[in-house]
Amino acid sequence: METPNQKKPIVIIGAGVSGLLFAQYLRKSGSRVPFRIFERDADLTTRGLGWGLTLHWSLPALRSLLPDDIVRRLPEAYVDRAAVAEGRPSTFPFFDLSTGELKAQTPTAGESQRIRVTRERLRRLLSTGLDIQWNKAANGINTAEDGTVTVTFDDGTSCDGSLVVACDGGSSRIRGLLFPQHQKYRIPVRLLGVKIDCTPEEIEPLRKLDPYFLQGAASENDSFVYCSVLDAPGNTPESNGGKYTCQMVVSWPVRNGFFNQPKPIDFPETNESRVELIKKFAATWADPFRTVALSIPDNTDVKSLELYDWPPPKGLRTAGHVALVGDALHPMVMYRGEGANHAILDVLDLVELVMPHLVCDERVEQHSTTAAVDLRAALDRYEDRVVSRTRPAVLASRQACIDAHQWSRINDKSPLLSRRAMNLVFDESDMDLGIHQASLPAVGVPVVE
Repeated sequence: METPNQKKPIVIIGAGVSGLLFAQYLRKSGSRVPFRIFERDADLTTRGLGWGLTLHWSLPALRSLLPDDIVRRLPEAYVDRAAVAEGRPSTFPFFDLSTGELKAQTPTAGESQRIRVTRERLRRLLSTGLDIQWNKAANGINTAEDGTVTVTFDDGTSCDGSLVVACDGGSSRIRGLLFPQHQKYRIPVRLLGVKIDCTPEEIEPLRKLDPYFLQGAASENDSFVYCSVLDAPGNTPESNGGKYTCQMVVSWPVRNGFFNQPKPIDFPETNESRVELIKKFAATWADPFRTVALSIPDNTDVKSLELYDWPPPKGLRTAGHVALVGDALHPMVMYRGEGANHAILDVLDLVELVMPHLVCDERVEQHSTTAAVDLRAALDRYEDRVVSRTRPAVLASRQACIDAHQWSRINDKSPLLSRRAMNLVFDESDMDLGIHQASLPAVGVPVVE
C-alpha cells in the first residue's frame, strides 16, 4: 500500500545547477512522486552572466540525467559555439605571468569529453519546462515523526514534503540550520573579478593561446590570474554586438611582504581603486595578460570575493529527511574547477541511492512504520558516498588555491596542475599550507565568519 508520505512532493530548495538538474531528472522519469522547486532570487538573471564552468568527468552523468531534448540543446550554454563547431579543443594552459612561458597544459579533449559553458545559460536551459517558485528563501526545516518534512520561508509560507533536497549554494541556509556549529573555512586569499568586452582583434592574442580558458601565476610576485571567455559573437541572438565577453579574475595572497608591502593588501574600497590595483599587478606581467588587464576602463564594475570552503565532515549525518547537494554540502574554491562536476555526481548518487525509496511501486507493499527508516538509511548511504568523494576534492582545491599564490610550490604534483578526477586520493595528511600556516587555523578547524 502507499504511505501518506509518498504522496507528498519532493521539495527542492535552490534553482542552481544541481537543483534544476534534479528537477529535470524527475520531469524526465515521469515519477509518480511530485516535486516543487523554490529559489530565493527573483529570477534567473538576478546574478548576471556568472561564472564559466568546465564540465568533464561529470558529462556522462549529466547526459544520463537530462531529458533527450535538453541534451540536444546543451550547445546553447557553450561559451563559444563557433569554436566548438570548428573543432578547437582546449588545453587549459598554465603560464608564468612574469615571463609568458607556458608551464603546463592538459591533453586535448573533444566535445564529447569536455565542454565549457556559462552557469547562467546552463541554468536557463535547465529551467526549461519547470515551475520555479521565486523569492522563496528558506528559514526553517523540521521532520515530523511520520516523515513529513516542513520547510518555512521568509515570506511566512511553508511547504510539506516527503524529502527536502537542499541545493541552496555555498552559504546554504539549510546547512546552517542543520549544522549551526560548523562555520565555513576562510582561505587567506583575496579575489577580484571583472568582465571585459573585447573586439575579435583585441581578444585574439588570448584566443591564440586557448579559445576558452587560460591561467597563470607570476613567478616574480605570486599574483594569479585566469581569463575565461563567457560569450562570443553569434552565440545567441542577443550576443554582445560582435564582441567577446571575457572574465578576468585576479587573486593574491594575504600575507606580509606580498608585492613589497609591509602589511597584507586588502580589498580596495572603490571600483576605481580596484581597477588600479589590478593594473599594478598587471604591469609586472608579460603579454597578452598585461595588455588585456591594462586596457580595463577605470569605471569598470569590479566584484570582490573572499574565499571560503567547507570540507564535509567524515561521518556527516543530516537530521530527518534532508539531503544536502552540491555547494550546500561541499563548497570549494575554484582553483581546480570541479565544484559543478561534483554537484552533478551528487544528483546521480541521490537518484541511485535515495529515489528508489520514494518512487511508489504498486507491486510492492510498504508499511509506514518501515518506510521512514528505509529512507533515512538510504540518505545515510548517500551522505557516505558523497562525503568520501568530495571531502578530498574540497581539501585539494584549498591546497591548489594556496599553491597558486606561492610560485615555489607550483609543480606537477600540486593539485593546482594535477589531473582532475572524480575520486581523488587527497586527505588531511596531504595538506601543506607552507608559509601560510600562520594565517590559517589547523586543517578542519572552522573559522567563524
